[in-house]
Amino acid sequence: MVKFLSKLEPRYYNTAEYIFEEGDEVDEHIFVIQRDPSKPSNSTGNYAIGFSFNARIKYFHVKLGANSIICGYENLFDKTAEYTYKALMHVDAYGLRKADLKEIFEDHRDFRKQMSRYTLEFYQ
Repeated sequence: MVKFLSKLEPRYYNTAEYIFEEGDEVDEHIFVIQRDPSKPSNSTGNYAIGFSFNARIKYFHVKLGANSIICGYENLFDKTAEYTYKALMHVDAYGLRKADLKEIFEDHRDFRKQMSRYTLEFYQ
């Protein structure tokens, strides 16, 4: 677990910033965390998930917040981003790069099974 935690890198996304766009290569999990109490109250961690229509118009239909994962499925199973993820307000998160995740999985096969199962359940 210490090895896993030591590989996490802080990520910050501003209001209206795209975290991933549909079709982007995904090279990390983004773990969205609770807002830091020392930061302004508008930093809630809320983000929207949407899709493109006619390659120009983006529709956002799902809103999520803290304690969720962005692109975990895509990163774990070597897929491109299936949706567009956009910060609605400031988002505090931690990223775990694909290369670091593979290194951890090689050493801890049981953790890989557990993470894969959780990711598939969350994705559905």
